[in-house]
Amino acid sequence: MASPAQASAPLWLKVLVIGMGLLIVVGFVVAVAEIARRISTPNAGRSPASATADGFTERIALPSGSRVVSMNAVGDRLVVHIETPGGPAAYVVDPRNGALLGKIEFPPGVGR
Repeated sequence: MASPAQASAPLWLKVLVIGMGLLIVVGFVVAVAEIARRISTPNAGRSPASATADGFTERIALPSGSRVVSMNAVGDRLVVHIETPGGPAAYVVDPRNGALLGKIEFPPGVGR
């Protein structure tokens, strides 16, 4: 028959298990609080480019001789297709604040 000292777990193991359990509970509470904060304020930290009564106004300069061909919403971005004298291009815009995120050029004659 095992003695009582052999049957019980060592004290360090009990402390370790209790500590890990507390970490799981605290992590769960923090995750739920962060999700609730992000749901309640989805646009926090994002300021419009130029605030007006109707939203914002942003001017994106196009090369001279360019024209806008089309605009498409892709995920949470707006892709503006333009035709330039140097070939087609696409501007990627953040529709929430009008910021130009990037430009993709398609120069003629360049192949892979």
